Amino acid sequence: MNAQDVEIFQQFNGRYDYVAFGNTLNIVENTNPGGPDPPCNILTSSSAPFALQPDQTIISASLYWAGSGAGDFQVLLNGTPITAERTFADSLSEELVYFAAYADVTDLITNTGNGMYTLSDLDLTDVIAAYCGNTTNFGGWAINVIYEDASLPLNQVSVFDGLESVSAVNNNLSIPLQNVNVLDVDGAKIGFLSWEGDMSLNNNETLLVNGNLISNPPLNPSDNAFNGTNSFTGSGTQYNMDIDFYSIENNISPGDTSVQINLTSSQDFVMINNVITVLNSQLPDATISLDTVVADATCGARDVNVQYTVYNENSTDFLPANTPISFYANSTYVGQSETINDIPIGGNEGGTTTLTIPAAITSPFSITAIVDDIGNGTGIVPEINEDNNEAEVLDLILLDFPNLNPLLDLDECDAVGIEYFNLNEALVNIDDDLIISLHLNEVDANANTNPIVTTFNFVNTENPQEIFVRADNGDCQLVDSFMIEVIICPLPDATVSIDNNLNACRRRDLTIEYTVYNTLGTASLPANTPIAFYISGQYIAQAFTQGIIPIGGSETGTIEIALSENVADTFTLIVIVDDTGTQTGIVEELDETNNQFTTTVVFEDIPSIGLLPDLNECDEGFNRATFDLTVQDDLISTNPFDTITYYTSAVNAFDEFNPISDPENFINTMDPQAIFVRLENEICFTTTSFILTTENCPPFIPQGFSPNGDGINDEFEISGLLNVFENFELQIFSREGNLIYTGGNDLGFWDGFPNTGLLYTDKIVPVGTYYYVLVLNDSNFKEAFTGFVYINY
Repeated sequence: MNAQDVEIFQQFNGRYDYVAFGNTLNIVENTNPGGPDPPCNILTSSSAPFALQPDQTIISASLYWAGSGAGDFQVLLNGTPITAERTFADSLSEELVYFAAYADVTDLITNTGNGMYTLSDLDLTDVIAAYCGNTTNFGGWAINVIYEDASLPLNQVSVFDGLESVSAVNNNLSIPLQNVNVLDVDGAKIGFLSWEGDMSLNNNETLLVNGNLISNPPLNPSDNAFNGTNSFTGSGTQYNMDIDFYSIENNISPGDTSVQINLTSSQDFVMINNVITVLNSQLPDATISLDTVVADATCGARDVNVQYTVYNENSTDFLPANTPISFYANSTYVGQSETINDIPIGGNEGGTTTLTIPAAITSPFSITAIVDDIGNGTGIVPEINEDNNEAEVLDLILLDFPNLNPLLDLDECDAVGIEYFNLNEALVNIDDDLIISLHLNEVDANANTNPIVTTFNFVNTENPQEIFVRADNGDCQLVDSFMIEVIICPLPDATVSIDNNLNACRRRDLTIEYTVYNTLGTASLPANTPIAFYISGQYIAQAFTQGIIPIGGSETGTIEIALSENVADTFTLIVIVDDTGTQTGIVEELDETNNQFTTTVVFEDIPSIGLLPDLNECDEGFNRATFDLTVQDDLISTNPFDTITYYTSAVNAFDEFNPISDPENFINTMDPQAIFVRLENEICFTTTSFILTTENCPPFIPQGFSPNGDGINDEFEISGLLNVFENFELQIFSREGNLIYTGGNDLGFWDGFPNTGLLYTDKIVPVGTYYYVLVLNDSNFKEAFTGFVYINY
């Protein structure tokens, strides 16, 4: 289960501040089993008082509740049913999951006013027992109240929420708070709602703002920031939850637009649910609406008339006159305007403009207005929120004339006397949605009378001849024309052959080497003449000639074709030059009947690889070992012309992608790990796999080392120990039997310095013989390893 990043949720601008209240469901701290109340017991309700001064007015009230388990998202607040509007989740493992929830309770708090508030029906009793063993059993609730007070400065109160955590597994949590504006630092503060903090756990538990360690002693010391306290009430018995705030006047600077929060903990599991900043901010907040956007309904017109309103509503300062406004059609800048007057807090100003839309922008299109934009996406007015300056209207239509450019002039060679024209070839670049008719003269085209009926086999009546085109897009009509002409011209003659022996393999693409000829042509064969490929009559691939093939010349080419699994073991391959895949061509030739080459292809295969044994090596640390994968080579193939490669995934093996570069010295990345083999010969290829595993082997213990700092043999380096037997215990004794050193996996190898004993000094031990006792704490190595080691330097 993934945590949710703590991000901006709400912002309030005005003479505002906030207060928070709430209570825990824990009877005692869950890390204190020695008290009279069992820490695993948990309540289903608790209460907390709330009070504002008479001149303070509630603006917003947000209820958050949280606890162990997958979640209880329906609770009661003073008897009123509350259902979660937003939920959050985090976890320490698949079994240990936690939840938090949010609901807006502004109306309830406003109507109830000052008094005692009780959250009830938050029932975690059925799930809490599973969390007692690791002391993460908790539940609680809190309400953040944003209020207005005329005596306050103009502030920006920003609410960030989500659910992120630090713990012994994840020692450091970084939370960037964006979208803040700092005018000055007077009275700046930051508040946190966090869950599961413990007063008795303070192992590297810190809270930093912009890299500065912050605290609020004695309630929140610098080494135990999350300790079950409430800064608003001074309570130290807010078991396993914290409602705290801190002054950050010395941790931010005017002009800051973000605040960086960092939490560390090497033991205590702490979840941050929300963060609230209160910063002095006197800034406008420009927004805009498009009130009326009307496109000119005249054919060919490109103007759009716009009425808009600029607002300065959620602000703490006036919006200055001459604030720029940019207009975009789709993403193209098309116009500029600006405000006329200073717009006061909560005020607005209307305006109009006419935009001319470039011809390159086709209907339908959108108009976007962005206030405080000089035309390149940047503004000139600092604002409370820089992300709400935009308004858009979609699907605007301009009545454009049909686009008939370019019509293509047509010509035909006089090779067979009377020539037939396919007049539709002149229209290949025209939009299919247009209603098109062809006419012999311009008068008929404008009147839409006497259209040409036979457009596919049109015989010209004069040479050259002008053909008129009438186009109608449903809104507007346009008449244009193109020319047809019979010309005297020589012609090419394209033929094709397949040049290579075709070995078909179902596991790889079919490679075809071919040659296109113009042996009998009387003109050059043009570049990009299409070549179509068919299998058993089914079109499968397309190629093109690259260059112009002169009279009597030829050009070779190669294409790789992926074959379907449905292709028969024996099939017919047909290659046709001057074929677009529909058995029709685009090049007029002397002979249109000699463009085809046919051959029969038979699939071949490669024997599969036999069962390969799995490989096992001694663990070198972190369940990693070095394997020689090539010991499998002789079991795979003894043919010196075969190619054997190894891969870490079946897909890579099949695609021949990213092979293992050094198979003789491969270090596994997981345990166990599957290795995939690709065997390839000139016909085909096949794949198989085997498994790599590691095991804990007896460590190798040297009988001496020289801790003289020369970088050679400076430590009592026991091979196969570190990060293999992670719970090992090593003891070193002097010749007199005195214990001088104890160590484990976290200390690494012994460097000759004692760390314990009655005669302990912080200097290297003398030259001589010392004795060790190594206990691996592994069920496969129950006996301790004992012996001596000689130190000489």
